[in-house]
Amino acid sequence: MLDTVQARRGDGPGWKDRLGRIGLTGRGALYGVIAVLALQLAVGSPEGDASPEGAIEWIAGQPFGKFLLVLMTGALFSLAAWRILDAVFGDPVEGDSASDRGRFAAKAAVYLGFAIASLSAMLANWSGTSGSGSGSSDGQTQKEATAFVIGWPMGQWIVGAVGLGVIGYAVYMFKHHAIDERFMKRLSADLTSVRTLGRAGYGARSVVWAVVGGLLIQAAVTYDPNKAGGLSAALQRLAQTTGGPVLLALVALGLFAFAAFCVAEAKYRRAA
Repeated sequence: MLDTVQARRGDGPGWKDRLGRIGLTGRGALYGVIAVLALQLAVGSPEGDASPEGAIEWIAGQPFGKFLLVLMTGALFSLAAWRILDAVFGDPVEGDSASDRGRFAAKAAVYLGFAIASLSAMLANWSGTSGSGSGSSDGQTQKEATAFVIGWPMGQWIVGAVGLGVIGYAVYMFKHHAIDERFMKRLSADLTSVRTLGRAGYGARSVVWAVVGGLLIQAAVTYDPNKAGGLSAALQRLAQTTGGPVLLALVALGLFAFAAFCVAEAKYRRAA
């Protein structure tokens, strides 16, 4: 009953619906910048940080970066607020069970972190202070968290299990979306172009998550938290493999596709 009532309300111009669509557009913009930085890595510019925090720093350094950061910050806070509301009330499209709400809460926490990083960069940019102020990169955060856990009793096994879990999530996402196209259930229009963007985008994200999981397993096996890393480290690791630049370029194109899909979802999502 909740799904039916909320789906009807979600099709209208409700404020929660607007929050979701603004947030999805901001998510698309963020992934678009990450794709640009990944492509730079593929063509031999290793200094770029192809992570959400690195993308925020990149935006800050562009012409009109101050104003772009204002828009990005607003969109990311909208995204976080939307998922917080989903965690409380459920989502008319993706469900309202306890597991769904837990998933929304986890996403809200991640998006809130991105929004705070963007706000910090925006305030630093407008005040003229040095640096973006966005804090640690995702790779540094991953290493610190891994170093903390790996020192626990059975810490190596815990880190390794998390790595296996991340790889399992990557396989699940690839099967669920890149193959089965389950993301189309969220959309009100069955467009071939959007379907293609979604499959390519989720496929690329699956590859990156699988590499992140592999890095965690490597950190556990070697007892070296410096082996762990986030999105940027995973992309750099892809670049270092045989044929890596070509593979990384394909992943970058996939991330571009995911960015475009996020914008398309903001337009065609059945309810937000």
